Amino acid sequence: MIRQIRKSLVWYIFVTPTFVLFGLFVVYPTLETFRLSFFREVATRQEFVGALHYLRLLTNQIFLAALINTAVLGAAFLTLIIPLSLILASLLNNLRVWPNLFKIIYFLPQITSTVAVALIFSYAFQPNWGLINGALHALGVETLPLWLADPRPGLTGSRAAVTLLAVWVGLGYYMLLFISGLQAIPAELYDAAVVDGAGPLQTWWYITLPSLRPTFIFLILTGTIDAMSRFSDLWMLGGPGGTPARSLQTIVMFIYQAAFENNDFNLASAAAVAFFVIVLALTLINFRAFLQQEFAGR
Repeated sequence: MIRQIRKSLVWYIFVTPTFVLFGLFVVYPTLETFRLSFFREVATRQEFVGALHYLRLLTNQIFLAALINTAVLGAAFLTLIIPLSLILASLLNNLRVWPNLFKIIYFLPQITSTVAVALIFSYAFQPNWGLINGALHALGVETLPLWLADPRPGLTGSRAAVTLLAVWVGLGYYMLLFISGLQAIPAELYDAAVVDGAGPLQTWWYITLPSLRPTFIFLILTGTIDAMSRFSDLWMLGGPGGTPARSLQTIVMFIYQAAFENNDFNLASAAAVAFFVIVLALTLINFRAFLQQEFAGR
């Protein structure tokens, strides 16, 4: 018995630092954020105010605009990157000349510093001397877009520019996951489809897409969370205020600005809790729409 206790104690000693660090840097900040959202600072003490800060959020036009920006940028990102990465994965999966080289090239942006990528894109999208407008001018385009200086919604505005940045960075990662899903499809299914007289389009629709369902589910779930929690690249391009005209300010940037610029940690905590609830709700919706059907079919 003593030997068993000592053996178990060794394992607990090894995992204790992980639990301690997790409690200090995850559990405690989360609980403290939730607590601060119901208090306000009065002189040197804290006063319970209930849902006051949540009511402030509902009437805060900046927060509501940040919420809309977060939804728009996230939807645009997922709408573009999933079909593009699937097409690219399908092409590379059938490539016979240096396929690994092209995979590395497409994946490089994923492991590149976000700050460096944002700086490069900020120079590329400069309206006067940037690379993009320089190429458009060389092609004969007279009215050049303003890109990051244009807050209006459109295909050449600031939101379009940062969406292209996000797609460029994440395309390689999404592509590799789709390639893994494509290579996991048994070749016998395609052989049987050919024998039955199915064409390429029918094979793609009835075999490839249904077989990639787990990959689609994973990318939609994780992509939604990643798209809503963008911060570093947007902060580098537009600052915490989401310049121009707050067109790039998301919920995470609103939380940062409220806490560290306006010194309103209580409002920032309420926004963080609201953000957590929104992400949790979207995750549950995606779960009911995709994963529940996946588990029910097994």
